Amino acid sequence: MASSPRTLFAILIVAALLLVLILYVLPLPGFVKGIMAIISIAIAVLGFTTKYYSYIFIPALKMKNRTIVLNENEVFVMSPAQNSIVVRKGEDVYASAFVRIPVYRSATEMNEQERIEFSKMFGRIVTLSKTPAKFCTQLYVINKDAYIAEIRDKVDSFEEKYQSLTGKEPPEEAERIKGEVTMWHNLYDNVNKIKSQNLASYAMVTALGGTEEEATTLAVQQADELASGISAILGLTTYIVQGEELLTFIEPDHMIPFNTISEEATATEAQSV
Repeated sequence: MASSPRTLFAILIVAALLLVLILYVLPLPGFVKGIMAIISIAIAVLGFTTKYYSYIFIPALKMKNRTIVLNENEVFVMSPAQNSIVVRKGEDVYASAFVRIPVYRSATEMNEQERIEFSKMFGRIVTLSKTPAKFCTQLYVINKDAYIAEIRDKVDSFEEKYQSLTGKEPPEEAERIKGEVTMWHNLYDNVNKIKSQNLASYAMVTALGGTEEEATTLAVQQADELASGISAILGLTTYIVQGEELLTFIEPDHMIPFNTISEEATATEAQSV
């Protein structure tokens, strides 16, 4: 990336000089020469502008459908133990580990004294880590596919059980099964109507290492120390995030799922109507 501004500057200056050369070599009409001279000046000005304002022009040139590509080579991977994410920058390796902080109450539910005490505890948490740590709370959408599929299986199971009744069962048993069918139907309808969201609080620490194993070990060690301190201060059970849950904090597709079974069902119903 360091040579990109100089390359762009050189290309624009060469283009401006070529236009000037064409003006002197070719026998062009006066108005054409005037237009080409203006274009040459404009290209030269643009060239010197990009030299001093490349931090604006380079990202603009990389825009694709309004998406700015920050760095195509900075790709993260999940560590083999699935407890951190790893990014390579030249010879250096950076590993980041996440600590999930369960929060069961909102500040709006606390009185003034409780808010003051919580602020003091959070101030102690911020000073726990000897290295820089990121504390964040984010709202993300829960993909309800697995949950909805489980409810749908329950609905089918109890409907089959209800339809298999012979009429010889006690009335209480038949009413109980019918009630179960109604309950699971209502739950399925209610879950389909809403888009589930979850508020997650977490801390992130990043460690530098010469190898992936070294960076991952250091990051997890720092995260474990931070998790222990947070648990002691808040009286909560914190844990280091692992596996697919890691992607919840870094992958847009996991923060906001593309679609769920409920949305697909709604779209199917709309098309059928």
